[in-house]
Amino acid sequence: MSRRGIPRFAIAVVAALAAGRTAELAAQTTRFQRFGAILTGQAVKLVGAPAVRWLPGRMGYLEEPTDTATNRFLKVDPLTGAKTPLLSPAALAKLLAQYAKITGHAAAHLPFRQFDFVGENFLTFDEPGFRFVFSVDSAQLHRIPLPAKTGPLNQSDPEPGKFSPDFRRYAFIRDYDNIWLFDPSTGKEEQLVTGTSDDNLIGFLDAGPWFVWSADGKRIAYFKANQQAMYRYPLLRDLDPHATVTYFRYPFTTDPNPVLELHVIDVATKKDALVAKSTVEKPFLREITWFPDSKEFAFQVVDQWESRLELLAADAATGATRPLLVDSDPAFLDPLHNFWVLADRHHFLWSSEQSGWRHIYLHDSRGGTPKQLTSGDFVTKNVLGVDEKKGVVYFTGATRLGLEQHLFRVGLDGTGLTRFTSEPGWHEPFVDSALTTFLDRHSSLTRPWTVVLKTIDGKPLKELAHSDTSALHTLGITGPELITLKAADGVTDIHGHLFKPADFDPAKRYPMVVEIYGGPHTKAIRDRYDLDFGAGVAQLGFLVFQVDGRGTIDREKRFQTGNYLKMGQIDIDDQAAAVRQLRIRSYVDSTRVGITGSSHGGYLTIMAVLRYPDVYQVGVAGVPMSDLKNGPRQYIGRIMRTPDANPDGYAKADPLPLAGTLKGRLMIMYGTGDQNAVTVNSMQMIRKLIDAGRPVDVTVYPEGHHVLDGPDAMHSIKTTISYMLEHLRPEGWEASRDALWQ
Repeated sequence: MSRRGIPRFAIAVVAALAAGRTAELAAQTTRFQRFGAILTGQAVKLVGAPAVRWLPGRMGYLEEPTDTATNRFLKVDPLTGAKTPLLSPAALAKLLAQYAKITGHAAAHLPFRQFDFVGENFLTFDEPGFRFVFSVDSAQLHRIPLPAKTGPLNQSDPEPGKFSPDFRRYAFIRDYDNIWLFDPSTGKEEQLVTGTSDDNLIGFLDAGPWFVWSADGKRIAYFKANQQAMYRYPLLRDLDPHATVTYFRYPFTTDPNPVLELHVIDVATKKDALVAKSTVEKPFLREITWFPDSKEFAFQVVDQWESRLELLAADAATGATRPLLVDSDPAFLDPLHNFWVLADRHHFLWSSEQSGWRHIYLHDSRGGTPKQLTSGDFVTKNVLGVDEKKGVVYFTGATRLGLEQHLFRVGLDGTGLTRFTSEPGWHEPFVDSALTTFLDRHSSLTRPWTVVLKTIDGKPLKELAHSDTSALHTLGITGPELITLKAADGVTDIHGHLFKPADFDPAKRYPMVVEIYGGPHTKAIRDRYDLDFGAGVAQLGFLVFQVDGRGTIDREKRFQTGNYLKMGQIDIDDQAAAVRQLRIRSYVDSTRVGITGSSHGGYLTIMAVLRYPDVYQVGVAGVPMSDLKNGPRQYIGRIMRTPDANPDGYAKADPLPLAGTLKGRLMIMYGTGDQNAVTVNSMQMIRKLIDAGRPVDVTVYPEGHHVLDGPDAMHSIKTTISYMLEHLRPEGWEASRDALWQ
């Protein structure tokens, strides 16, 4: 289940509001100016260059051309600030001459705006039907035709195919899961691997890329999946009077896992070796990673409860495997493993939660006890690079129970743990591949975003961007209050954000909207400068509250697995406990509390209003699950196992039997084209509410997707806000609602 990305409110809508209304709406105009300024990003503007594009190796970063007519890209040395052309004059002249010869179109300047570097030698750019590859070393340009038809695409990859590292061959997906090989020099296509030619929801399998080239371009390791035993879910396309039905495979929690195979094939000889095949007990094969010398590749075998993982290495020529490690957890394994092979091929990094916190370990594939490189009450996150000459690892880590994020370094011998981001708050470091400098995008709840170029040890070199908050101060808008509360167990600390309107008066009583997602792979509360959906809605006269209960990330594993086998129970108990603690504040009107969320948040919204009708009077559930048996196996199963293995957990997580407990108002929004939280979820919930004689409001988006976009997204946001205005009734709610739809 994916998290709904809250899109920025349509500028055209808010611009009209911000321009002012008639005299009757004069009081509301300022409120809508604040609302519009936040949701369009006008309240806080990032001035300068908020990002850089690092080039490979020690090439520095790219400066985009300011003159689009010349396309003059520059390389910038981050340490000295010196600027040089992306290509030398001689190389540029050769590229342009060859481009004119190949295409018949003379170009005075670089003929592209978008390009990629592959390593430090190959520069690639596309034109319709072709990919151009320029070798910087040899100054040779080649135009490579692309296959005319490659879809339907592998859903886990935005491009249907991949070139071999030497660009001599192009492998691509056709008819869902058949791998084809294309020879750019001859235009010849040949089928390399035969699949089922059936709709495979590869993205649901969490397997990573479906096929991966070896570094020498001689072999491809690939997965095969047979999902034909899974249910073909129908989608009704009825915007046309002659309605049609399309089908796709959906992995319900009650369905068996598809049969998976891992193969390696020699693209020259077509010799194919079966490496591994899934079983009922070990149904998941994942994450193909080639060793740099192309002699072996690693992959994962994961058990049915995703609580035990074997990392294996496979011989590229024979397919024979050898064990590298086994990792396990009493609940489930979080899949951020940071597998990183060192130059000697024997040592590798691996991130494990076996200590109760995710930490980095150094393993030796020849045996012996792994060395724990990091320790302490914090969570290591992404490994950003390894400097083997210096013997150090750079990584990000979450501290203060997940409220802060920083850049760290530790030695490969486990000594010298150092933090290189000194300012408190949230840091998003983007490190160059040479591990000499990084871009530090950082903020805190009280400090707006700043973007600074720094040396790898944290010394500032140059500020590239800063936040302009002048409009924010003019409008009187403030950031959220960070609140520490107790979970439902009365012991565990949980964190929340409370947004207040700019004209907040503590002597008044305000309705409150709780914004929720609560998925097991997300976190909402951080010490960073976020003024988004919640801050905007607050300007309409609401308190807006967000809280991370047990089951969310970036804390100790015990906290993340707090709702293990109890989804919709422990997590909702924590949410309700937090709201009850806030209700003692005199300005919180406990009789006017709403809750809203989408996807996983839609499910939790329904559970909240049904399980705690005394806490929540209004709910808006977007694209929700209902009965968890209707959810996708790989997402729900990690937390809940299967209905057969956890019948009590699934029964208590099921909102359908609770339909009669609804006391307030509930809106359900869904798209008929949703291939994630399929429509049976909304249909069953609506049916149960009708049968129970309870009120239910429904908004349907014809052929809308799980993540609503375009007009559907705008309409869903306006509908959610309107529903809260109408049923929670903050001061001036009618004028706000009317202005919203004008």
